[in-house]
Amino acid sequence: MGKKKENENLAGELASSFAQWEYLKEHGGSDPFYADGTNMNLVRNHIMYYKNRMVEEYGADYEKYPEIFYRELPPEVKNSYMARAGEIKDGAAQALEYYISDPNFLYLLANKDMLTEKEAKQISLYNVLGYASGLAKAIKDGDLISMRRHAGRPEGYLESFAQCATRMMQLIDEKKKAPEQVQGNGQLSLFQFGMEIGQCR
Repeated sequence: MGKKKENENLAGELASSFAQWEYLKEHGGSDPFYADGTNMNLVRNHIMYYKNRMVEEYGADYEKYPEIFYRELPPEVKNSYMARAGEIKDGAAQALEYYISDPNFLYLLANKDMLTEKEAKQISLYNVLGYASGLAKAIKDGDLISMRRHAGRPEGYLESFAQCATRMMQLIDEKKKAPEQVQGNGQLSLFQFGMEIGQCR
């Protein structure tokens, strides 16, 4: 029973790998670091592995081979291949438009010099601003992998702009309050000092 189960799993895994390869070719994946071609070739290796396992398992007993075994091995593709390249480029350009017109992003850009280096690092300011500049560079360089991280889902990056802007506002407000508080204490001390002088006369 265990042997039969294992054989069924091999056939199922092989069928799933074929389906995954086809999906990557047509729709692409969401890997943030590797192109679709790299992952397609990896899946192709899986297909070869499952086929070889079946050969080891069934040998010359051809009746045991499932139909999926006889399906042709997919071709090897360029590692740089990306599905829906045009769609990704359009989505990335739209995302960049959202970023550079976002009020929170513009606030961060306009007020970045009001923070010390330590404060900027504290709120990850340069990393957050780098989302927009990084995307602009990716578009210029034709880096589809980086563009794909933004295309069709800019909301997460816009949320980062909002969170960073809120933290920056808090830091700037604290800076504004600090001098007023010192000045207020100073004025109060001078007033009290004047009253004491008057009392001595």
